[in-house]
Amino acid sequence: MSDRMKPILFTTIAVFGVTYAGVRFLFAPQMGADYASNAMFGPEVTSLLGSLVFVLFFDYAIGLVGDVMKTAMVIALSQIMIVDVYYVINGERGVTAAAVSAVILLLTWFVAAKVYSHFSDTESVGDSSVTTAETTEATDYSYSPPSEKSEEPDNSSFPY
Repeated sequence: MSDRMKPILFTTIAVFGVTYAGVRFLFAPQMGADYASNAMFGPEVTSLLGSLVFVLFFDYAIGLVGDVMKTAMVIALSQIMIVDVYYVINGERGVTAAAVSAVILLLTWFVAAKVYSHFSDTESVGDSSVTTAETTEATDYSYSPPSEKSEEPDNSSFPY
């Protein structure tokens, strides 16, 4: 965990910066948002705590997926589909506000992936330009669906 503290810390700061600025200056004016007066914390503290929770989940998901940018884009697209698309479909959010939200989400997770990669590569990975074929094979996590009859070559163009 100590080798991941630097990327987690700097990614949290980057996510906080992008989300706070994006929501405060772009999204909130689109929505005409008023902040709740009975909120536990102010918008700054809430955004910082949220960023920390998001980045801790991001760090965990990177361990499962194995690719930083792919993990970031899956999270961003999932958020866009679950929130923005759903809210437009059910009439709770306009298309403009949803588009602004989608751009902020994509930018946030893109920046998160870049910052996380930058700070994790410099300390824990070392020189990634020197890789062997054995290393590439061992870390290849690409999915290929199982075939039903692997003994016979498939010469047909029909996929089933």
